[in-house]
Amino acid sequence: MVQGYTIDRIWTGPALLGESPLWDHREDCLYWVDIENSLLYKQNGDGTNMGSLSLPAPAGSIALWQEGGLIAALGQGLSLIDTESGLVTPLAPSLETEDCLMNDGKADRVGNFIFGAKHLMESNAIAGSWRYQTGQITQHDQRYIVFNGPAFSPEGSRIYFADSPSQKIMTALYDPSKGITSKPEVFVQLSGNDGYPDGMTVDSEGCLWNAQWDGWTITRYLPDGTVDRKIDMPVRRPTSLCFGGKDFKTLFITSASTRLTPEELAQNPEAGAVFKIDLDIPGIAEELINS
Repeated sequence: MVQGYTIDRIWTGPALLGESPLWDHREDCLYWVDIENSLLYKQNGDGTNMGSLSLPAPAGSIALWQEGGLIAALGQGLSLIDTESGLVTPLAPSLETEDCLMNDGKADRVGNFIFGAKHLMESNAIAGSWRYQTGQITQHDQRYIVFNGPAFSPEGSRIYFADSPSQKIMTALYDPSKGITSKPEVFVQLSGNDGYPDGMTVDSEGCLWNAQWDGWTITRYLPDGTVDRKIDMPVRRPTSLCFGGKDFKTLFITSASTRLTPEELAQNPEAGAVFKIDLDIPGIAEELINS
């Protein structure tokens, strides 16, 4: 038990950069990616029936495609993944420059895909973000070093996201037909040993859950930014999280083993594993991306 919660490891791995856990309520299964190994994984919620698919480029994030399978922020663009045949079909393969790679993304509450990129050297704020809306792709004005998140309030009128190196989680008003409609403001400023804000999701009570890279923790924030609870993780680099299971009260968490020295790995033997925690609060089913 950790702070009243049982943390179960459902896949040992290790993944280099496990990311974008996604519960598919159509099939009652968990998808997630290992970005640096260009792999897509699929498994049951208890970790059984594991399978994987090699991808032609690293996938930073995935979402549920309305017509079956997944949409992926992959390489420098956007692609569809047929999870039955393994066929990957480019939708918009060249949205970003070769100095950047697609990163985190999520469906908003009406089925648009909001996704962003990261600068490979993680030093310049040149990476973009976009909104895919029924075949149309719109680029947002703001640039990032590493775009992470996003997540949306239950009613869909507020967005949360992070430019991770700044240790800031940002929030803004959001209109699904227009995108971000107000100047982003700081929701939470992390510091010191808090680590860096990585993947996030919102539960049915409107609270934000965030995985904190290099912080050994995941944190639940109330809608006003107050820390509600912290769960210490057995890994230094939890990367992202999602709600799933039949009642959406299971939190699935991915993690990373990349860029850790042999000494650090010895102190962090579960790095790169996938975990689940059963909670008393349900999440919200992910919307299908409208084709």
